This record gives sequence, C-alpha cells and structure tokens, in this order.
Amino acid sequence: MMVPGPSGAAVSTHPLSPAPKTLLDLFAHQPSPQSDGRLPVRVTYLELAPADWTRRGLKPDLDVAIETVTAPTAALYRELYDRIGRPWLWYERRQLSDESLAALLAAPGHELHVARHDGELVGYFELQDGEQECEIVFFGLTLDYIGRRIGPWLLDRAVERGLAPRGLRSAARVILNTNTLDHPKALDTYRKAGFQPVRSETRELQDPRVLWPEVYRWPPA
Repeated sequence: MMVPGPSGAAVSTHPLSPAPKTLLDLFAHQPSPQSDGRLPVRVTYLELAPADWTRRGLKPDLDVAIETVTAPTAALYRELYDRIGRPWLWYERRQLSDESLAALLAAPGHELHVARHDGELVGYFELQDGEQECEIVFFGLTLDYIGRRIGPWLLDRAVERGLAPRGLRSAARVILNTNTLDHPKALDTYRKAGFQPVRSETRELQDPRVLWPEVYRWPPA
C-alpha cells in the first residue's frame, strides 16, 4: 500500500542523496495543501498471480541486507513509517495508539522486513497474510537510496516472500495498492513486475501537511 508520507526534510547532504532538483521533482505531482485540509487521491488496487510475476530487480551495487524483524516494537515501527513514508504523506498509522499499533504488528500472518546498508536504513516492506492472498501493506525506500536501482530488487524480495509457502498453504496471489501521492513511477514499477490493476477509487484524505505543518512541511525544502 502506500496510502499516505514530505516530507519535511531539508535536502540531505548524504553522498547517496539525489541532486536537489531531482529530489524536488519527486514531489512535483503532489498537490499543494488546501486550507480546508482535504486531500483527494486516486487509489489503484493491484494483484499479482505467480505465473505473471516478472523478476526485474538486478542485484544492487551496494551490499543491502534484509532482516526479518520477528517482534517489532511500536517505537521501531514508527521510526520506519516516518522516515520512509513522510515524503509520500503517509499518516494514518501515526494516529494509532501504541497499544493499537502493537496489536497490529503482533497479528497472525504479519511480517516486517527491513533493508539496511552498512547499518543505514534503506527501506522496508510489510506483509499481511490473508485467506487466499498475501498483501504488501507498505513498501518503500528512504530518499537517500531512491534512484540506486534498489526498488525493483527489493520488490522482488517482497513478492518472493509473499508467495513463499506458509505451513500448509501458499498465497494464490500478492496484492497491494498505490495512490497518486506515491512515487511518480510506483504504478509503472508494479505493472512491469506483473501486477495487474483490478480496480481504482477516489478517496479524500486528511492532509497531514495541514494537520501537522511542523512535521510535513510544504513545499519540500
């Protein structure tokens, strides 16, 4: 998923960071905040059958390790969610209490996989098993690692894990959704991997840039 994350961040000076113009261009498609706090988005729901999966990810130039976090704390999850999701206006799980978030993270069939390079956060994907499918609930990279050809490779790892047998069952499909606030190439990336759109809808969200202007600064600096 990627229903709502900028960023607020100032342009990073990390050596892997995109050039400032490229960074700003990433968010050019996001509408300016409105005084009423309404934020309309178009959400596209996709699914992938095993036979349609096209592995596209080449091994990254960087040594990226993926850790399965077996008992994530609410604090760890909030850090991941904020660092990766804030640029794309993710906010809904920010509103959960620690107790509600902990229950979600401990739910049967929930998995959290975190990618790091030399100890630095690269990205994460979050899975949730259903009766017939596995959902990629959240998937994303930190801004410093966008444009390093890591995204398709990490998506392959998410799909691979989503389709892996769990006890006596295997998922018949992998599902996810993306919306018009996400990375401008997100939908195209999923389709190239074999995901097929099954439906779309327009939703009206609360704009986190209006709810928390000190966190979700606009325009991105």
